[in-house]
Amino acid sequence: MSTTAMLQPHPLAALEYWFFKVNAEPVALLVDWIARRRMHEHWLRVSIHAPDRRAVLFDKQASPMSQGQNFLTADRTVGQLGEVAWELDIERGTEWIDPNIFPVSLLRITDLSLVSAPLVVFTGWVRYGEQQINLQRAPGMISHYWGRQLSPEWWWVSANQFDREDIAVECTVLRSGLWGIPVRLPLAYLYLRETAQRELVLSPPAIARVTGSPEKFEIQIRRFWAEPITLKAAGRDYGDLGDGIINTLVGDLEILKGGRLVARAKGTAGLERRAP
Repeated sequence: MSTTAMLQPHPLAALEYWFFKVNAEPVALLVDWIARRRMHEHWLRVSIHAPDRRAVLFDKQASPMSQGQNFLTADRTVGQLGEVAWELDIERGTEWIDPNIFPVSLLRITDLSLVSAPLVVFTGWVRYGEQQINLQRAPGMISHYWGRQLSPEWWWVSANQFDREDIAVECTVLRSGLWGIPVRLPLAYLYLRETAQRELVLSPPAIARVTGSPEKFEIQIRRFWAEPITLKAAGRDYGDLGDGIINTLVGDLEILKGGRLVARAKGTAGLERRAP
């Protein structure tokens, strides 16, 4: 799948999100385009970390994310909301994640389906107020998810700036309804890129467990065929994204395999929690 295809809309979905995030010290930016088709609404949501501010901004849009002055395509994103503006070229790479098991997405069994590109780089600028930060191949990611409704609960971790090169991780542990019935089925996926090695672990069959609070939590993925993978996260400076979701882009993260430390991220991890 190409990133172009990844971003194609699913007009039958009642709810659809596209977003990108990028960390380029001293600024970190998360931008969502949200389509709520049952209510005939399109929203732009911007979350920014900067030295002198932490802000989450919302604005109702007249058009979808691929049209108008604020847009995201496979190669470029441009936008402005309040004092935050950006103009970024995108290098997509070839790596992408599709954690759906056939025929779950086809039959719309769970609340949401998801695809993401975890190794995107951005070049251009981000401006907040009178300050402008220039980006030169800054690491980030793009994601797209859609379905009938938001899952009632999740933990999300995403990072690709570590104390070692060629490390990236993305993980979601969630509970989902089945065909809209609120049974809260536990599901999870973990993507780990370690140099040339790529792993995508799904739960089930693996077992995923989360302990702690947004300020300090641990995700453990236990596999029957290999050593467990543990993500130890510490969050700060969370912003309220609405819908019971809090998010930070400046968290700390450690990746461990068994008892071995794989890599450590300091102030560059995306962490998110939606509480039931």
